[in-house]
Amino acid sequence: MKNRTAGFVLKHYDDARFDYDWLGMKVDADFGTEEESSGFKATIRMRKDSLIWVSITPALGIEMIRVMITPDSLKYLSKIPDNKFYYLGTFEDVNRLVGTSFDFEMLQQLLVGNAIGLEKDERRFRSEVDGDDYLLISKYRRKVRRMVGVDDRKLESDTILVNPDDPRYQRTMRKSEDSDELIVSRYWFEAAQFRLIKSVFNDLLRQRTLDIAYSDFRADGEQFYPAKCRLTISSPQVKQVLNYEITKLSSGKAYDFPFDIPDDYARKDTL
Repeated sequence: MKNRTAGFVLKHYDDARFDYDWLGMKVDADFGTEEESSGFKATIRMRKDSLIWVSITPALGIEMIRVMITPDSLKYLSKIPDNKFYYLGTFEDVNRLVGTSFDFEMLQQLLVGNAIGLEKDERRFRSEVDGDDYLLISKYRRKVRRMVGVDDRKLESDTILVNPDDPRYQRTMRKSEDSDELIVSRYWFEAAQFRLIKSVFNDLLRQRTLDIAYSDFRADGEQFYPAKCRLTISSPQVKQVLNYEITKLSSGKAYDFPFDIPDDYARKDTL
């Protein structure tokens, strides 16, 4: 398979990415570690760049949690018996709750299978062929090369290992003012339609890896979306895995976002 420039891959991916104004989804999911997980169902409604509404229902079929997220706010309603409460906060609470560092735009892209943080500047990426797929790798900055001990052209593993006791690592940490420059991003695209099938983000500062794999593309009108996703967050301490399948999707229909707080629910200051 012939290699393509980063600009070529970015242009064709932009044509293939999923777009919408309004979106509704039914999702089957499970979340936990590789050894133990629990399943749940979710109804998700979205208005692009504005609002994400989620209703979570465990196996018994009764809604237990309702969440409403905007670019700068979070509303959380727990209907769990003996633990009924509501919480009003900010989007940063979402990250604290699930252990990520997303913003609103990244979350909505994740849910529909679009690339997270993929800049359109082809100068920021190196392109290569990986099996039957195209791979874009964010070009290392010099401090990343020093820290990792290998440059981006010799990168072979999904996980980039850094020794925190290495003096090079410690010096770089002390001098780093922007944690984003210590994130190495990689994106895999299938060659036929340039659909995103995998993203891997290595956070060298926090020593974490985020691996997102998409599969089972289905049609919505003339567009395609990945119906299955496996998201893995790995650190030296733990590996957490979220699997979900979109069982139903509808776009183009305006939705309501009900969020009534019962009078007898207490407000909590933290989640």
